Amino acid sequence: MRALKKIIFVVLLSLALAGVCEAVIVDGAVRGKSGLSYGSISYAFDSLNVTIRNSTKYNVNFGGSMLFLDKNYRVIARAELLSAKIKRHSSRKYRAFFSEGTGEEAKKARYLEWEF
Repeated sequence: MRALKKIIFVVLLSLALAGVCEAVIVDGAVRGKSGLSYGSISYAFDSLNVTIRNSTKYNVNFGGSMLFLDKNYRVIARAELLSAKIKRHSSRKYRAFFSEGTGEEAKKARYLEWEF
C-alpha cells in the first residue's frame, strides 16, 4: 500500500512537471509604436503572457499579432493579442494565444516582430 502511494505521487509529480513549458525573452521596443516596449514574455504550450509598457503621456489602444521568426526570418509561430487600452505611463499584462505554432516552437525564435 505504501509503495502504491509513492508510485502514484511520482506519476502525478511527473505529469505536473511535464505540462510546464516556460521561457523568458529579454525586454525590447515595439517596432512601429513609439513609446511602447515589451518584456516578461512567458510561454506555455497554447498561450503566452507578455507585459506591454506605455512610456508616453497618452492612452494607447494596443493589439495585434506577435510573429516569432527563426534565424532565416521565417515565421515559426504567431500569437494573437486582443486590442485593449494601456493608460499613460503604465503597463498592461496580456495573454495571447497561438494561432500558428506552439510555445515550444516560439521559445526557439531568434527575432520577434509585431503586426498591427
